[in-house]
Amino acid sequence: MKLRIGELAARSSVTVRTLRHYDQIGLLCPGERTDGDHRLYSEGEVRTLHQIQSLRTLGLSLEQIRGALQDPAHDPAQVLAAQIRLLKARLEREGALLERLKRLDPRGASWAELLEVIRMNEKVEKMLDTARQVGEQPRFDDEQLRYLEERREVVGEARLGEVEAEWPRLMAEVVREMEAGTPASDPRVLDLARRWQELVAEFTGGRQDIGGTLSDAYQGHMPPEMQAMWSYIGEAMGHLK
Repeated sequence: MKLRIGELAARSSVTVRTLRHYDQIGLLCPGERTDGDHRLYSEGEVRTLHQIQSLRTLGLSLEQIRGALQDPAHDPAQVLAAQIRLLKARLEREGALLERLKRLDPRGASWAELLEVIRMNEKVEKMLDTARQVGEQPRFDDEQLRYLEERREVVGEARLGEVEAEWPRLMAEVVREMEAGTPASDPRVLDLARRWQELVAEFTGGRQDIGGTLSDAYQGHMPPEMQAMWSYIGEAMGHLK
């Protein structure tokens, strides 16, 4: 039995947009098409999609997944290391949510405040998951990769983990101000823009070429809400200059 793209999307909980993207980058290409040029997926391709989904849950990039699928000798240790990083990041995010809930005054906190904290964290998590699912692996050149490896040794794994955990918290604050209609020039938003720049600089060491490569890899595949947030914080950074 062959499945059309819409049928496969409905059965696998993967969006049609994602399946088209996988086809465009050669990760999951349907072996057949109808006379009307509609994609048809075979049973083997459905199994491959399940493998891709499983590897994505471990935090692997699309480029890493491509290597795992194409190379039977792919090192399982890489998958294990990716899973460990994913779980550590998840624990950091859950710990951050716990701290935010603790900071709410138990005597004066309203249901509205509590639900808002939870809603914003869930919203940002969904945005990040979508971006990871359809995003591309940043294509650093050899010199940039050497620099990033040296940077990792200088900064340390522990601090890099803290930086990764800070992103969802910062994004939640940015989205909250954006949805509230706060002008990008407002001092509160400018403080968020400074924190954003500091986090980027901590990873890139201030190198604009590396920051640009990261931006190019994800910006074209962001969900609409994340694109809006990106534009909003970009406007705020413009006010800092």
